[in-house]
Amino acid sequence: MIQRLKALSKIKKIIIAATALLLCAAIICGICVWQQHSRYACQYAKPFSFSEVAGHEKVKLIAHRGAAVEAPENTLPALEKAAEKGYGYAEFDVRATSDGVWVLSHDDSLNRMTGFRGKVESLPLAEVQAHPLTKGANIKEYPDLVTPTLEEALALCKAKKLIPFVEIKTKPEGAVPYKTIVDLLGKYGLLEQARIISFEYGALEQVRAYNADIRLQLLTKELTEQVITQADKLGGCGIDCEYKALLKGADFAQGIKSAGMELNAWTVDTPQAAAEVCALGVDYMTTNAAR
Repeated sequence: MIQRLKALSKIKKIIIAATALLLCAAIICGICVWQQHSRYACQYAKPFSFSEVAGHEKVKLIAHRGAAVEAPENTLPALEKAAEKGYGYAEFDVRATSDGVWVLSHDDSLNRMTGFRGKVESLPLAEVQAHPLTKGANIKEYPDLVTPTLEEALALCKAKKLIPFVEIKTKPEGAVPYKTIVDLLGKYGLLEQARIISFEYGALEQVRAYNADIRLQLLTKELTEQVITQADKLGGCGIDCEYKALLKGADFAQGIKSAGMELNAWTVDTPQAAAEVCALGVDYMTTNAAR
């Protein structure tokens, strides 16, 4: 009897351990799926009519990574779709390749969009464009689509009358060709209209050193006095804040507006959130879904 009880106890422990392992595996898988879906939120956002949102008249809409619900994010087709949908502004992310060419890419790796695990900033342009995109909205409609260069994107913006919001992703480490961004905006006559935005304060500092007039926006996930002070030091710099943080910091929002600084909210994908953001008097709203 004692031996049998010991055997049952051992089996019970094994079952408990196995169950715990399965539970952990399920949790890890769930987290991975959530992260993946979060990255593709732009693709799966449900469009809504911005004209039905109270206070929309004073807010300018920015297409997040282009119209990424219509075509793969950060691509020329996504920018074309943004123009077709009536957006006047389009945001896209840029990184510098190892040979100094700016290309459109949100992630540091090509893996999510192409399946190739190379790092954008460690590869020359030819290698980056050797791997076609395999993911994104309606990807089957765009065979052989590759990561575009910033120059290609700006040429399209000029042709389609889109005002670009260029988000710099490359960190200010080493000799980063930030001046090239300024030069390209000048080449296509977009310096006065465009905004350069970034979480990287050092990148914005360098851009400001190259051009005293270009408009900047400091991206932030938190709205604090320090963030506002940093932006103010740059001159001609607004705040581009995650909308949930902006809603929590409504008093800061009023202070930003009173100081004459531009205020942009990202990424707003529901009518309720849009109404709340508009009530704060923002100048811009970055969105995947509003039309």
